[in-house]
Amino acid sequence: MRGMVGLLVVVSLLAGCSLLRDSGAWQDPEARVLDSKLVGLTLEKAFLEVELEVKNPNLYAIRLGALDYQLDLLDAKVLSGQQQQGNRLAAGKTQRLVLPLELEFAELGQFVSNLSQMKSLDYAVAGGMSFDVPAAGPLRIPFQVRGEIPVPQLPRFSLIGIEQKRLSLSGADLLLSLEFDNPNMFDLLVNRLSYSLALNGQPVTRGALPRELSIGADGRSRIDVPVNIAFGRSTLALYESLQRGGNLNYQLDLDTQLGSSLPVFRSFPFATQQTGQVQLSR
Repeated sequence: MRGMVGLLVVVSLLAGCSLLRDSGAWQDPEARVLDSKLVGLTLEKAFLEVELEVKNPNLYAIRLGALDYQLDLLDAKVLSGQQQQGNRLAAGKTQRLVLPLELEFAELGQFVSNLSQMKSLDYAVAGGMSFDVPAAGPLRIPFQVRGEIPVPQLPRFSLIGIEQKRLSLSGADLLLSLEFDNPNMFDLLVNRLSYSLALNGQPVTRGALPRELSIGADGRSRIDVPVNIAFGRSTLALYESLQRGGNLNYQLDLDTQLGSSLPVFRSFPFATQQTGQVQLSR
């Protein structure tokens, strides 16, 4: 066997890979994509991994050269580069390679003009694995893979109505209707939502939702929050406003922990404040 391998090396020195391939003593190495997946996601970045398998079907070792790549979004070149491998791949062996890719959404805005309005982006990764073949020099095996990454967007919260259930000189019972709008292609989870509300400049309530709220992908969820107000001297003007009815000026502060149905999208704190007018119904 050693003599045969030595003979093959001599032949390769004289004739290169073409003669070896024609004689059946040489087989081209293989490089194929096993998987391309999203491994991390934040509001600022997306992290991808392209997993490849390289195989040496020959009776002698070959050396891995460079793994080159180019990532395109909407036919625009976004990333390119190469990773030097440099290790030997033994005869008949396979090796797994992982190509990590990191995308910053702020930088992608120069390639995609309406990125803030998009729910996802199609991408293509093309490249090649180089092998240093004895006596024949470098040989490059191409690969290509396509996929899709979500573009995360913040949800929208709004106070869509206030219903007056009871009004007396001592206090009032109100029902706040909150609406949550999820523009993403995945479910959002609202955890530990706390809120505070002021009407016509008067703080009237603060509290927290007792349960987690799930908002479906590209959907809306509504929740009614009961509020009890006790009137005092400082809130006499609010009593008069509720008695008159009509529109009320409001300030709504929300503080929550947002998660999602995507395991790679970790939860993060989110706070927002809204002001405007809301119709009081009875």
